[in-house]
Amino acid sequence: MFAVVNHLHFTKPVHEFTALVRNEGMPQLASFPGFVDFNFIKETEDRAIVIIIWKDAECAMNGVKQFGPTWFAKNFAPFFAEKENRSTGEVLVSYKN
Repeated sequence: MFAVVNHLHFTKPVHEFTALVRNEGMPQLASFPGFVDFNFIKETEDRAIVIIIWKDAECAMNGVKQFGPTWFAKNFAPFFAEKENRSTGEVLVSYKN
């Protein structure tokens, strides 16, 4: 598995994005080959962490290429207080109870 982690700082409250992410972003992401899991996490009132898990690095890069310039650029990027901070890497250990 492969993870993409984004730390996002918005110009408006994170909770204002919840319905948009659930109703539009998630269905689109879930349709991409290799998509495994997604989490939209409120860190503070105006900061969020997004964790997307993919089958492998190739699926992750393809998903980013499709989602980044379209939905992400339209619905998130205009509301950034600063540039996003993205990290990626192979998932070495994963556990779900």
